[in-house]
Amino acid sequence: MNYRKIGLCALIGSTLIGWMAFAGCSKLEPINGPTLRSGNADFSVYAAIGTSLSAGSQSGGGLVDYHQRRSFPADFARQVGAAFTIPTFSPDGFPALLRLVSLSPLVISSAGRTDGMPTNLDQATAYNNMAVPGAILLDVADSSLYNAAARGQVQVQRFAYIVRHHGTILTEVASLHPTFVSFEMGANEVLGPVVGFGSGTAILTGAEFTFVLHQTLDGLHLAAPNAKLAIVNVPDMTSIPFCTTIKPWIVLPTTGVHVPLIGPNGPLDPHDFVLLTAVGSLSSGIGIPVALGGTGQPLPDTQVLRVSEVTELQTTIAEYNAAITSEASARGAALVDLNGLLTKAATTGIRYQGTLYTSAFITGGLFSLDAVHPNDFAYGLLCNVMIDAVNAKFGSSIRDVNLSSVASLTASSMRPAGGLPVIRNAREVYRDIVPWRAPLP
Repeated sequence: MNYRKIGLCALIGSTLIGWMAFAGCSKLEPINGPTLRSGNADFSVYAAIGTSLSAGSQSGGGLVDYHQRRSFPADFARQVGAAFTIPTFSPDGFPALLRLVSLSPLVISSAGRTDGMPTNLDQATAYNNMAVPGAILLDVADSSLYNAAARGQVQVQRFAYIVRHHGTILTEVASLHPTFVSFEMGANEVLGPVVGFGSGTAILTGAEFTFVLHQTLDGLHLAAPNAKLAIVNVPDMTSIPFCTTIKPWIVLPTTGVHVPLIGPNGPLDPHDFVLLTAVGSLSSGIGIPVALGGTGQPLPDTQVLRVSEVTELQTTIAEYNAAITSEASARGAALVDLNGLLTKAATTGIRYQGTLYTSAFITGGLFSLDAVHPNDFAYGLLCNVMIDAVNAKFGSSIRDVNLSSVASLTASSMRPAGGLPVIRNAREVYRDIVPWRAPLP
């Protein structure tokens, strides 16, 4: 080896003229990242089973192509180099996405927007992303609830557009002969009580969820016996800005004293949650004591999550996640900690490139305009959590998603001036997201 020549190359390469003049250093080789190692997994045919979180829904539960392509399964597929088809929808999304109309006062609305349409409904094969917003665990292997009128027209159309009457989510995924599958179910079972619909309890009890999850994953193994799995756990729904934005009290500016808002059973407990759908009521004086200029009338039960309901919900989520952890361990699957990610966002925040991202509504930089679904940046963070889990489990070397291009606006650059947010037709928006309580067959 000619070390003298190497030294000359380094020296002359320090100036542009010398670098161009020296024949031995005339070619600059590209710098590439490390080659992807799949380890014990095969990512050549990747499919996703999930809810709106896997579908990339945002701002009212809508699907639109430019956000669908930044869902965490789509991000993962890009990182592993797998072909990944999506049931794409044209702008303004299906249903039409909420948009930020005004910052001062803060107004969020879908008024004037037009529902998008499917853009590749005639695809000959099943989609690689078979996540259906609003789907529950029972829907993975059973199509009997897809057309239930009680779910509403939007939900029925979602199944028609994504599953396309070709059987079930599971049979569509099996038809692809996947080598790797991500499985994210359970969020919708516990979302209903949070957004104020249904009976106030989860769609499935912890025991029911445990039973159905085991049966469903057995069915997936039979349908795709060679596929490795990544299983996503269920987030704590009480940590999302839909629950945490409005406090159950008013702070008197002169004294700093907290005066409780009025709920269905009287003054609210400091640990109760006032949901974002209460904005309209509060702006009309409902829930505010007469002494503070309000009507003295209580907020409706659908706009409040009481301590007892919070405790029950968190217990159920813990039971769901215990079942998911057990199944992931027994089946040799990677466990993706979505619950931990959103809990961190709601407590310490998540620092990225010197900026702190939190679960604060609008200004936190992690959630879309419905305060329920993550934005592109947060979906990318979730993808990186999945990548870390998959690498650790299967010995692969998948590179993290570079999130610089989707880093969100934060409080430092987006600070609305005063007043509570105004959500137009919020109840109608969330009715389309959350399914009813479905009895077990």
